[in-house]
Amino acid sequence: MAKLVMNEGEAAKAARRVLQRADELAAISETPGALTRVYLSPEHLRANHLVAGWMEQIGMTTWQDAVGNICGRYEGLNEGAPAILLGSHLDTVRNAGRYDGMLGVLSALEVVAFLYQHDIQLDQAIEIIGFGDEEGTRFGITLLGSRGVTGTWPEHWLACEDAAGVSVAQALVNAGLDPARIGHAARQPEEFSAYLELHIEQGPVLEQEELALGVVTAINGARRLNCRFTGEAGHAGTVPMSIRKDALAASAEWMIFIENTTRAHGPNLVATVGTLQCAPGAVNVIPGDVHLTLDIRSPEDASLEVLLGQLLREGEQIAARRGIAFSAETYYSIPATPCDTALQRELGTSVNEVQGRCLSLPSGAGHDAIAIAERWPVGMLFVRCDRGVSHHPAESVIEEDVTLAVQAYTQAVVRLAQTPLRAFNLAEEADALNLISPCVALPEWTKNVVAQRPYDSLRALTESAAQLTQAWNRNDLLLALSTHPRIGEKAQGSSKEAVLSQGEQSAVNTRNSALSLALVQGNAEYEARFGHVFLIRAKGRSGEEILAELQRRLHNSPAKEEAEALEQLRQITLLRLEGVFA
Repeated sequence: MAKLVMNEGEAAKAARRVLQRADELAAISETPGALTRVYLSPEHLRANHLVAGWMEQIGMTTWQDAVGNICGRYEGLNEGAPAILLGSHLDTVRNAGRYDGMLGVLSALEVVAFLYQHDIQLDQAIEIIGFGDEEGTRFGITLLGSRGVTGTWPEHWLACEDAAGVSVAQALVNAGLDPARIGHAARQPEEFSAYLELHIEQGPVLEQEELALGVVTAINGARRLNCRFTGEAGHAGTVPMSIRKDALAASAEWMIFIENTTRAHGPNLVATVGTLQCAPGAVNVIPGDVHLTLDIRSPEDASLEVLLGQLLREGEQIAARRGIAFSAETYYSIPATPCDTALQRELGTSVNEVQGRCLSLPSGAGHDAIAIAERWPVGMLFVRCDRGVSHHPAESVIEEDVTLAVQAYTQAVVRLAQTPLRAFNLAEEADALNLISPCVALPEWTKNVVAQRPYDSLRALTESAAQLTQAWNRNDLLLALSTHPRIGEKAQGSSKEAVLSQGEQSAVNTRNSALSLALVQGNAEYEARFGHVFLIRAKGRSGEEILAELQRRLHNSPAKEEAEALEQLRQITLLRLEGVFA
């Protein structure tokens, strides 16, 4: 049965189109010879218009929302169905590269183009948003577009002004938008099931690993602090070294400590002293006052706080040893944003399929996914960029990497946008077998269920599967039970079937020694009498209820017990099957 997969030739054509369109977007800039496109500028609105045209060419309905995001929808099988949201941003920093943000929007267009070209509609709709402001270049506030979608715009944002004194409210009016209607951009929780963002890595990890793609585990949380060492200025020639209160020397000592300590905390934490101002700033004067900034980031808030506390304590101790003062004030704080584990797995599966290996890594930079994660599950796919360079005209990706990215992105979206039953119907035989094989250790039954695809409903599937269980006999029972744990014992291993067995027996209190002993004795007596382990649908039953049923069935004749055990096997199998397609 055909699998909905973008082949290599289609992906290569899509990648070339992505790169060509990135060049077209890069030509829309307020500065000749350099790419600058800020929120609600004429260039931003031109970029929206261009992207909307590309959306319409692939069957999408388009609109510009109340905060200036450009939006498109490719309908699912049922009109009004929830959508998987794809996207990134179309604004830039000043003198930017052409792929930060734009690569994600353009790759999302290729996902929909694949569906449109093959006349495919999925169970869920696909929406794409080119967010209007992620960088915060114009007004100094970030994520305006994505926070419009989540409905979390602070009221005071309207009064923020750009360098020319134009407020956000006035910029909205100038762009033909109504500041009073910002709330209309907000989407309801039930409208989206997930958000996937493809983005250049903006770092060197993938390049060092010689990989094109990686899956993001979390977007780093960050703290930014204004720090200060206050000592005493003095004559550079007359004050002895032993009694100096040199604020710059203290700062230098602290900076070395920051670097060494952060390295010791592991590769996922980073800390940077980005600015330093020294006063009075004369060649022949001991620095008496130093202002510096600290930027610290981690994919886990707890590890960030531990490191930050250690760094600040050392700053205080350095100052105390030198007889000077130290202070630090946090002026920016954002928590870490973990990516949804199920979406990480789905993206990881797709990356493995096209690349043969998947690397998981955190994102050190911020993204629209930070805001979207407050309302919906988010997943991120990273694409290698040359030397990790970003926010710079030298920002670069290669066509072969984009080819793999579009393939993986499409495969992940197609799987996520289908119901489990539709995915099962469309899956290749090996994948379909793997999906339902944990239900029971009977390969022949599994093959027969798969062979009868497609099923037009879950009811049709379960009825067919149930009918096939009626042919089971003692040999099938013994085969199925060969991998089944005894009641009261934990299933061994991490296979899907073992995990299911563990969950089904979760109500058995193994810490009750009397109950455990009675189950051991009952199991031994049962196995000696009937030649196989005792089988019961344990879900929803207490350990005491299971023991009572075991003792009752010990009095069955072999024929009657075989019939009861087979019926229990059928119930367990069909219960598991329902769980697979829930």
